[in-house]
Amino acid sequence: MKVTALIALGALIAGCANPSQKATETSAQENDWEVLFDGTSTDKWKQYNQDTMSEAWKIEDGALVFYPPKEGSQWGKGHNIVTKEKYHSFELALEYKVAEGANSGIFWGIIEDERLAEPYLSGPEIQVLDNERHPDAKAGLTHQAGALYDMVAPSKDVTLPAGEWNTMSITIDYFANQGVVIQNGEEIVSFPVHGEGWNELVANSKFADWAAFGKYRTGKIGLQDHGDVVAYRNIKIRRINAPNMEQEPTIPEATELYEPIPPKVTPGVNGGAPSDAIVLFDGTSFDAWESANGGEAPWILNDDGSMTVADRTGDIRTKEVFGSVQLHLEWRSPADVRGSNQSRANSGVYLQEKYEIQVLDNNNNPTYVNGQVGSIYKQAIPLAMASVPSGEWNTYDIIFHAPEFDEAGNRTKAGTLTVIHNGVLIQDHYELKGTTEYIGWPKNTPHGPGALRLQDHGDNSGVSYRNIWIRPL
Repeated sequence: MKVTALIALGALIAGCANPSQKATETSAQENDWEVLFDGTSTDKWKQYNQDTMSEAWKIEDGALVFYPPKEGSQWGKGHNIVTKEKYHSFELALEYKVAEGANSGIFWGIIEDERLAEPYLSGPEIQVLDNERHPDAKAGLTHQAGALYDMVAPSKDVTLPAGEWNTMSITIDYFANQGVVIQNGEEIVSFPVHGEGWNELVANSKFADWAAFGKYRTGKIGLQDHGDVVAYRNIKIRRINAPNMEQEPTIPEATELYEPIPPKVTPGVNGGAPSDAIVLFDGTSFDAWESANGGEAPWILNDDGSMTVADRTGDIRTKEVFGSVQLHLEWRSPADVRGSNQSRANSGVYLQEKYEIQVLDNNNNPTYVNGQVGSIYKQAIPLAMASVPSGEWNTYDIIFHAPEFDEAGNRTKAGTLTVIHNGVLIQDHYELKGTTEYIGWPKNTPHGPGALRLQDHGDNSGVSYRNIWIRPL
């Protein structure tokens, strides 16, 4: 007994030998956390796709409580709320309580855009549910509380009954390629957050064909309006930063990474689409396209697997919207040369309907150089003129990184364009000054994902396109 007491006393003394150091470490850890809801204010939240906070969420007894409006919620007009800030890798901690039969959810990676009517169109969800009474719990384990909704089921049900507070911790770490859900102190779900493992989860879920779902590593946190009473409190978040690279490694293994493993992509043949690309035009239909003025795409579908601008019918655009992308397309000017300057086979490729790469027949046809073929129109002169003869097919391979904006609408990161024309680099990671403007300076109005648009210049251009595919980045 004496020996045991001495050991215990020694351990206690050792543990308290430097209390100031312990306090400093604890304080540093606490300072890593950002409080998103402290029980008194919703200043860090707003209604999805709106500028203000939803009035359907009330602060009661230190909790943020959702009361569904009497008129209910219509598609695109729900009272989902999102953080004003965006987050990349993080640990989110909170408590939640559901009413009997209630359903809600916690999203991450949300992008706000008027074309994305609901947050779940971009943001994956951790389910919040009354497992005893809500019918979703009977639809499969991947729909129960704590699940990565419709993708990964919890390993066990540790959910407390409706009316009681549950604790939840959600970790999304893109650096370690790991997502973890801990509910009421027990780890119940883990999953990869990118790469082949994530892609397989999405492919086997209801979200397989959703263009924007899970595509954004930096996005907003959201709380769901599912039409039921639900409450949240003590919401805080801790950003996870990239691994510390300050200390110089002393062994080769210290700088060898074995994960995340890059996904396998089967290349296309002769400019064809790789296995993970979205085919926008394969020569058989305009299914992926619409008129920029509304309605069906009015251009001409040719027997040779190409499409041609139908003069003065207007631009066409994709039905899907995109952020940063790799884009491949082929275009051809007419063999029967007609017009001159900007009126010879003029068209354009617009990323997000805002940033134009010029299409033009410049063979023996001079024009202003920031408007010639391969220019970023009125912004960047191409590094070379790499066109093939009139009537032959050109290729454009384009890498586009979309600009980023903060909550105040200020551009925080310029968009960039890289363009390879017939195998020749003609735009090298050019930083966009703003949108393409025919008259005036480029503009930087904040926006989200947008469609790919092809231009009808309205002067009988006769430009044709084929083999168009895109890879979201």
